[in-house]
Parts: sequence; structure tokens; C-alpha cells
Amino acid sequence: THDDLISDGMALISDAYLAPLATEADLRGIPFEPVTAEGRGYVEVLRLIREYRPDLVVLGATGHGQTPEVPLGSLTERVLLHGDAGDLLLVRRPWSLKNRPVVVGIDGSSAGYAALHRAATIATAFDAPLEVVAVYDPFFHATVFPVIADTLPEEAQRQFDFPAQERLHDEIIDRGLEYLYRRNLERGAAFARTLGARVHTAVIAGRVCPQVHHYAAARGAGLLVLGRYGLHREEESLIGSNALNLARISTTNVLIVAPPETSVMVPDLPSDALPWTPEAEALLSRVPPFARKMARMAVEEHARSSGLSQVTEGAIRDVARRSGMMAGDRDADP
Repeated sequence: THDDLISDGMALISDAYLAPLATEADLRGIPFEPVTAEGRGYVEVLRLIREYRPDLVVLGATGHGQTPEVPLGSLTERVLLHGDAGDLLLVRRPWSLKNRPVVVGIDGSSAGYAALHRAATIATAFDAPLEVVAVYDPFFHATVFPVIADTLPEEAQRQFDFPAQERLHDEIIDRGLEYLYRRNLERGAAFARTLGARVHTAVIAGRVCPQVHHYAAARGAGLLVLGRYGLHREEESLIGSNALNLARISTTNVLIVAPPETSVMVPDLPSDALPWTPEAEALLSRVPPFARKMARMAVEEHARSSGLSQVTEGAIRDVARRSGMMAGDRDADP
């Protein structure tokens, strides 16, 4: 029948696809088990992933229906979103790390360090340089504050005190973010070197996805490695937004690393924290919890640049005045 002819023909085509891979695996002594499934492609691939629970899934970034306007094929994107086992390698070009670095993005999260571990292992095995990148965004408030200001009545704008809020971000939150990401990067680089990797690092200001994308392209990366999730993972999330968007737009091969079952043990760097007087700690406790860690870093940086051996009440008040958090009244909140 027509259906039988179509079914038999598709089976022959599938076998023809698998034959060269079987030959290559045999030459290299790699066990090979061909599987030919019938049904919707992404449905069957996801079924096989859940059945076999592989450590690694390898897919072409695009298939037969490739168009320039759609940089990631529908099957691959669905597997990227819904595959729940192992790492996923999205292939856009023949595998080669000769004279090409492995680039990995980290943000200090457990998933980011798992990606770093995988990237360092691959770079060492292929004798490729490892480029470790951390991106922080100091520009978000500069975009958002004017939009908010335009929507608020004049009295509400005075209460919110936009100039003081902007100074707070410029002087404390943004500088603290840079310091935090730089420390996480240095910590990760030290760990990667213990695995034998030749490491170069970069801290970049900007939006994560475009900055990592442009960095990898400019460096001619042979592989871009990313954690499936980042610092801001939510339970409902299928994949982090930066990992998803980079998988879509990257022009090189991308490895999405599954979250580790146990955290990768990355040793802490020697602490360069300064001691704080009780009065300074009391002032810091008035800073909102979300900004407290970054405020601590910014104040310690100011104290070091001022030649202080400890953080005093005066040092924290100096930073508070510069950032507009107090009008000069000694009893005002920092």
C-alpha cells in the first residue's frame, strides 16, 4: 500500500543516515546502538531522552527546514526547552577547537560553576584556551528610572527622589555588582586552573545575552558553554532566558550544561574583607537587605582607597553622603 511504501522508504532513509555514524563508531571502538523511531521528531527524541537518561544529547541547531530568519530549528528548541536529562550540545559547525577558544559564561551560581567545570575539562582535553566571562548590568536603572519618572505625578517623583536613587545605584549597587562579579570570576578562574586549563578572564558591563554573544563571536569561539540556569532561577522556569537566547542566536556550537545534582566545590579566594566597627555595622544594618552585600563591598572599597585598615562610622557616612542616602544629619539613615 501507499502507507507501507512511505513507511518502508522513511525507514530506509533513516538507516542510511545512521550507517556512516555506525561505521565511524566502529572504527573508534565506541559502542553504537541505532534507534529508528516513528512519529513526530521532537516527541520521539524527548521520549528517548526520558527512556535512556543520557549524559549528553547532540543535535544540529537546524534541520532540513532551515531558514535564515529562524536560527534555531523547532525540534532542537523543543528539546532544549523540555529535555530534562544530561547536557545538550547544539551543533552549528563541524567540531574543531584548533586555534579556537572555549568560552564559558558564569554568574557565581552553582549552575554557572558546573558549566565552568565542564568547559575547563573540555578545553584541557582538546588543548584549547579557556575564556571565562562574567557580565553585570549597570545600565538597567538608567533606562528604567526615566520611564518611571514620566509615569508618576510630580509629588510622587519628589517622594521617590530619583536623583538620590540614581546616586545610590551609581555609587553603591553598580560598583558592588562589578566587585562581586569580578570576585566570582577570579574564584572560578582559579578553580579552572586547578583542572589544567589555560585561562583568560573578562568582566563586561552590559546586558548578558548580547555581551556574551559578541564576545564569543569576536574571540572566534569553537564552543560556547552555558549553565542551563543562572542566579535567578525560578521553579517554573524551563531554562534561563540568557541560555535560551544565546542558544538561539549564537553562531558557534553551544553546550548547555544540566544543573548539577550536587554543587561543584569551588574553593573560596582568600578574604580581603576589612574589619568593621560596631557603629559601622549598625549603620549598614539600615540598608535594605537586597543592597546590603553590595553596599558592604562599596564601602570597603572606599575605605581601602582612603588608606583605612577598618571600616568606621565615618567611612560609611562618607559613602552614604556621596550616594545621596543622607542629607548630612548625623542621626539620619545612611
